[in-house]
Amino acid sequence: MTRSAEVPADRRELMARLLARKAAAAAVPVLPRTGEPMECSHEQRRGWLAAGAAPETAPPNVTLGLALTGELDLPRLAAALAALVSRHEALRTRYVAADGLPRQVIRPAQPVPLELVDLTCLPEPEREPEALALALAAAGERFDLERGPLLRLTVYRVGPLEHRLFLVCQHIACDGTGVALVAADLAAAYAGEELPPPPVPQYADYAAWSVGRAAERTPRRLPYWRERLAGLEPLFPRLPLPLPPLPPADAAAGLASATARVRVGRALVERLRGGGGDGPAGGGPVTPFAALLAAYLVLLHEISGRRDLVVGAVTSGRGRRELEPVVGSFVNLVPLRVGLDGLTGFPDLLVRVRESVAGALANEIPFDALVSGLGAHRLPGVHPSFQAAFVHRGDPAPPAGWAGLDVRVWEHEVDDGGFDLGLTATPRGGTYELALTGRLVRFTAADLAVLAKRLAAVVERPSLPC
Repeated sequence: MTRSAEVPADRRELMARLLARKAAAAAVPVLPRTGEPMECSHEQRRGWLAAGAAPETAPPNVTLGLALTGELDLPRLAAALAALVSRHEALRTRYVAADGLPRQVIRPAQPVPLELVDLTCLPEPEREPEALALALAAAGERFDLERGPLLRLTVYRVGPLEHRLFLVCQHIACDGTGVALVAADLAAAYAGEELPPPPVPQYADYAAWSVGRAAERTPRRLPYWRERLAGLEPLFPRLPLPLPPLPPADAAAGLASATARVRVGRALVERLRGGGGDGPAGGGPVTPFAALLAAYLVLLHEISGRRDLVVGAVTSGRGRRELEPVVGSFVNLVPLRVGLDGLTGFPDLLVRVRESVAGALANEIPFDALVSGLGAHRLPGVHPSFQAAFVHRGDPAPPAGWAGLDVRVWEHEVDDGGFDLGLTATPRGGTYELALTGRLVRFTAADLAVLAKRLAAVVERPSLPC
């Protein structure tokens, strides 16, 4: 006899009702839509303030690039885009100021402009490079948060049956995880599939709920951060490199950052997780995130000479099941402080990184609440608490279902970032792509190429700094 059969039916019914009531009490409540401005989340506030007061520290726009081969039906694509925007409120929201803070106003569903750029008038060898250059320029263009819309879709025609689809979205409306949702919905709508009903709750519901949750958590968790970040210098890392003037070509192009990329085998990352040949790290498994972060810390030490390192990590912010299908900005920044003194081998560094990550996540609060709660002195153009960042992304893959089109990820370079140096690690098949993005007032493109190769060497042969 099973355990459930031993419980009387009325008792099971009572337990089910109590569990349902508990789940309902913990759920994100759905607010009425009256047309009036609604509260913004901490993530939205941070993006809005950065876009207005310090654009150089604002998160870069979120992009989606797809290469399409086959007969592309532009009217069908336009209809799919309209269906996408109708389904997700965050894509049709604008922002108004009230008492120095933003409020969000959800607009009714409306068509979104789709631009076609026909490059077939160019010689064939020039079409793809021109499409890439135009996409790079489009990725860096800023949005008007008050007027909207906050996304743009451009199709570059590079051949009769070859198109490059490029979607750009303001980070306040969408994050990296949201781009995957957008891509899946766009593909399904283009294929003629009926999209599911709009997710409930939507982002505005999360925004109000998350602000209340942060107000309750922040006072209890700030003491952890005050102790953890005590004595932290306002500029980190202090890179002992000259600050070269912006190269004329880059200045003319309006570029603020450059990126160098290198690929390493997944087998090397797996070996790194095990201690890089020095034996496994104690205390449990090491994630690829922690292993690559440890390698990045070694590189940062070599650059700066510092043994007390702080890196800002990006967290997804989607810890609840009902938020998984919601498009919006959920990402948060978390400072990870790791000291290198007293370590005897690379496995020790892995353990220390894992402990820092665990403590930070257990005490996570919105980054703007952390900065204001610490009362740190802010310097213009300098990101608070850390100037080095790390992002670990999922393996990008184009969604299926494009109704007769062959679709692949369209590789495009977007050099944008508000940090002196940022590392983005992306698994791609049997390799990891490690992309180092640095500010051009701090690094040259040649500097970044050397650092990327040095980072690959650390992954291949990890060792502790002397």
